[in-house]
Amino acid sequence: MASIVILSLSITTIALLSYRRTRNNKILHIAVGFCLFFIKGVVLTITLFTGLLELEGSSIYVLAILITIDLLILIALYLSIFKR
Repeated sequence: MASIVILSLSITTIALLSYRRTRNNKILHIAVGFCLFFIKGVVLTITLFTGLLELEGSSIYVLAILITIDLLILIALYLSIFKR
């Protein structure tokens, strides 16, 4: 899990630096996608280390949050590929 967090944070940083140079909106959408991967990794790490998934009612909310983050990642990457 830590490798996903570190890798997504580093790729987000690289993408944001690249966006600052080029001002290309496609790169910004990719940076947003990787930033969401970073947020998802942090949420997963917190839930694994605090034991939130062991509680019966809260696991549904955590899974709903993670599915929503996945949807946002897909939208960001879609916009970076198909938007002119």
